[in-house]
Amino acid sequence: MKTFFAILALLASMSCVNASTFFPTDTTFHYQNRTVVIHEQQDEINVSVYRHNEAGDTIKSNKIYEGIFTDDKSVERRYENRFDILVPDIFKPKDKRKIAASHWAGFGVGFSNLPDGWNFEGEMASALNLSRSLQYNLNFVDNCWSLGDHGLSLVTGFGIQFNSMHLETNKYMEVIDYKTLISNTEEELNKSRLHFTYLTFPLLLEVNFPVGCTETLFLNAGVVGKIKTASSSKIWVNENGKERKIKQPGDLNIRPATFDFLLQAGVGEVGLFVSYTPLTLFLHNKGPEANQGTVGLQLYF
Repeated sequence: MKTFFAILALLASMSCVNASTFFPTDTTFHYQNRTVVIHEQQDEINVSVYRHNEAGDTIKSNKIYEGIFTDDKSVERRYENRFDILVPDIFKPKDKRKIAASHWAGFGVGFSNLPDGWNFEGEMASALNLSRSLQYNLNFVDNCWSLGDHGLSLVTGFGIQFNSMHLETNKYMEVIDYKTLISNTEEELNKSRLHFTYLTFPLLLEVNFPVGCTETLFLNAGVVGKIKTASSSKIWVNENGKERKIKQPGDLNIRPATFDFLLQAGVGEVGLFVSYTPLTLFLHNKGPEANQGTVGLQLYF
């Protein structure tokens, strides 16, 4: 290929001295599986090379080389697979920019709440320590498909959601007769935690708006399917001046599959998110009636 381009450059350079001696005003010839088009206009020689398809027909949109030669300078360009020259959106008028972006992959943390529920004794069971109840989102990959020329795209991906719900002092969750209850104890607990983890699969609609030359303002919303992978209830107690961790036995009756409504908004690689789970955390008649809501900050990869 280097030899081929060297020959072309030599021929074109010689043509600049007296183009009519070597070629007519427009000349086309074939070399192996390539077509070479030489065009002369005033004192400029343009040499373009196109690739052939399997049938032997020339596909002129598949340009692989272009050289422009004059008496005092030359410019050469090589193309990978296509003739199109992609102009970055930041150089286009705002009304002609096509922005297709996705904001899912990244890491986020937010404060979670389980609105007041009722246990099976009819007692109020609001028991969360809201300042320590957190949700962690680790989203590995995402993908998007542009929907038209207005910056709207469809976003999917994959991630893991970790939930760590801390209960108030001397309250903990346990399973009695296959039902999950919030119980009280007179024993002093250092802490009590409910933990559950999901695999997450989003389906979001996202719209992006250019802000300045390099950043975009984004807004996306949709649903996130969730499949439970683990759950546990643990307490930490003092025994002889030492802290001991105790895991509560039994299945916690957390739903094996559920979904969130998700709303995200931000600029560039930083955003806020709000999520809400319309289905109760526990299976029907197997635990307190409680729906999870979370507000947090997300950093995108």
